[in-house]
Amino acid sequence: MEKREAKTAPVQTAAKSAAEVKEETAAVKETAVKAEAKDTAKKETAKKETAAKKTTKKTPAKKTESKKAEKIEEIYLQFHGQEIFTKDVMERAKQAYIAEGHRESSIKSIRLYIKPEENMAYYVINEKIAGGVTL
Repeated sequence: MEKREAKTAPVQTAAKSAAEVKEETAAVKETAVKAEAKDTAKKETAKKETAAKKTTKKTPAKKTESKKAEKIEEIYLQFHGQEIFTKDVMERAKQAYIAEGHRESSIKSIRLYIKPEENMAYYVINEKIAGGVTL
């Protein structure tokens, strides 16, 4: 009987060593994954830092120049306590022309005559069609 016990003992140690090997392999893989995660985290922070440096280097001088280039041109007519915005009157004249059955794309020229004493604006479109709108 002693021989049988001797034979089973090495098998158990071999099984233990295989289990230990599996655990060690899993531990090695786990540390490798952690190391990769740290490396990718370092790379991401480095990318963020370089991106932050790039954004701080931009100069807003070009943006301010483009704002200076934009001009606001508005014409207001004030008469007897009324204030008339000429752009609105021009749009009303165009809408009246379109309401008559014409297309807006057919407008080649438009002239607007504002008569505040009559509370009217008269228009001539394409040197042919004349009309009027109220202010």
